[in-house]
Amino acid sequence: MGLRLNLVVLTVFLLPLVVPSNITPVQTVSADSNCDNGDFVTPSWNKTVERLAKVPNVYNYDFIFDEGRRGSEEGQTQINEEYDGPEETWMTWEPNNDLRLLRDDFQTTMLIGNDAVGTLRVNLDHERRTTICVTIETTNSSYDPSADVYLMTNSQYDRYTQAYDIAHGAWGLKENRDDDDPTSDVPPEWRSFTVVGWHSFRDSHQYEDVKQVSFSVSLDGPEVSSGLFGEESKQYFNIVIDNTNNSHRYDAQPETTIAAYVSVVSEPRSTILPNWTVSLVCCGLMMGILVVPIIMNKRYMNSGLSLTSENQQLQEGMVPSLEQDQSG
Repeated sequence: MGLRLNLVVLTVFLLPLVVPSNITPVQTVSADSNCDNGDFVTPSWNKTVERLAKVPNVYNYDFIFDEGRRGSEEGQTQINEEYDGPEETWMTWEPNNDLRLLRDDFQTTMLIGNDAVGTLRVNLDHERRTTICVTIETTNSSYDPSADVYLMTNSQYDRYTQAYDIAHGAWGLKENRDDDDPTSDVPPEWRSFTVVGWHSFRDSHQYEDVKQVSFSVSLDGPEVSSGLFGEESKQYFNIVIDNTNNSHRYDAQPETTIAAYVSVVSEPRSTILPNWTVSLVCCGLMMGILVVPIIMNKRYMNSGLSLTSENQQLQEGMVPSLEQDQSG
């Protein structure tokens, strides 16, 4: 028995020394890629999918001083004459379409100019699993560009576009891009309180400085936003292709016009558990951690009490007898 125990101990301690160092129990994690088998159809523009864009503008502010008042500020927005991107004017408008739930697979190509942003807006179905694949290519063979890909709700996209406008001179608050990422040291949950603070959906769906990416989204329920006074608004989702130098430190640097090939695959979910199951499992585990020691202690304290009647312990053999036979 002792020899066998020694062999086991030696094996446990020596086995890691003989295993090659290039073998690891954790394999490389890769993003989901499930867009090749989609049943793609032409997207229903402005009914299921919307196309938006942000392009550089020039914000000119003139201060007018009149008698009887100290001053008033009058702003005027003009399209940057130096910007010659592929976006059309209607892409920069904010539509108010009532989008249907996305239940079809579709593919599309977006041309995004230098220092511009391309966006696809969809209404995700919480009963389906949506996979989004994006591939970045160039229209100029002299460059090999990358871009940033974000998934945002409407509320998050509004904050993002405000930061974009500020970076390009809106409201006279042009940000100095030499000091990259002014919110890098601010925790994500507090970034929404800063002027240029913004974040992606669930603080995780941001893929920066990439040439190709695919990811999947499954919602717990219809996404809604609650206002300060309790009002709720339905939230659409925005697939954002960022070809600008935004306020994040590790984002891609724009070089040229890019072509973003976007594929979206929507498939039914096999099992949809209600939200309260998470609370039930967590509470059950906590109650089990508290109850099990109490039950074990109670059983330990009660053990043997049923044998306290006369001669019962001797009959059960739980107490050794010291009596000796005196007949001999």
